[in-house]
Amino acid sequence: MNPTLAYILSLPRSGSTVLSALLDKRKGIVSPPESAFPQVLGTVSPAARKDRRWMAALYIGATFPPTQLSLDDAAACMEGSNEKILIALGKAVAAKLGRDPNLIKAVVWKTPRIVGMHAGPLSTSGKFIILRRNPHNVFESQFRVSFGENNRNPFRFALFRESYENAFSKIPPGRRLDVTYDSLPDVLKNITSFLSVPDEGEWLEGESSLKLAAENCSWMSEVTGKFKNTDPEKRARLDSKQVSNLELAMRLARPLRPFMGPIRSHFDHQSLQWSIDKARGLLHT
Repeated sequence: MNPTLAYILSLPRSGSTVLSALLDKRKGIVSPPESAFPQVLGTVSPAARKDRRWMAALYIGATFPPTQLSLDDAAACMEGSNEKILIALGKAVAAKLGRDPNLIKAVVWKTPRIVGMHAGPLSTSGKFIILRRNPHNVFESQFRVSFGENNRNPFRFALFRESYENAFSKIPPGRRLDVTYDSLPDVLKNITSFLSVPDEGEWLEGESSLKLAAENCSWMSEVTGKFKNTDPEKRARLDSKQVSNLELAMRLARPLRPFMGPIRSHFDHQSLQWSIDKARGLLHT
């Protein structure tokens, strides 16, 4: 029986790394490093798919933080349908981590970057986990990371958030499970059931890809330990004026959600081009 394929979708800074880490600890599940490759796959021409090294370069170029797979490792996975490729990559990551690929019952991709390009993921039988976090917490976090600088304006943040909601609305209801950050970790039972993975406790063998990534990404170290939700305390410390401005911005932006497709497409194509440029660089070094 083939493993279940799944994708975690979320607005950046919504806890997708935490959820990925929690799932990756469950026996039978592997969550490869964050990657837009499932979406990138949907843009690759039939002719380009024949070049395994190019496909492998696209995978590495679309993956952040660095994958445990070499170019040759990834190239060996680039055969067959999108589903076969994504499952093969997941199993290859598991093997690199010292886990038995034959025990993998679900491959869960964390893919929050090119979130509006659904052709690749929807071409598979994969399921979607849509994770939402209280927008006050997500907005507050924009002030603590350099890449959140552009979203520190309440209305710009609200529009960015609605562009993600526009993308989420395109996922068929029967293939998605909507969860909230505040429901972690209790909701894990619902998620593993959704993925058809029996509860067999945590992995006793091998290592987590996120733990290895944290060795080079200091901001990830806190997600590899025991999970503790401190969002309610953080919300209690927010400035009241900031909260009121954000609430107003979200009320004004909400009716614009159906029209946010072009904005989402703009950001998605930027990320896609970044992945392609990185792939080209890999093959020319």
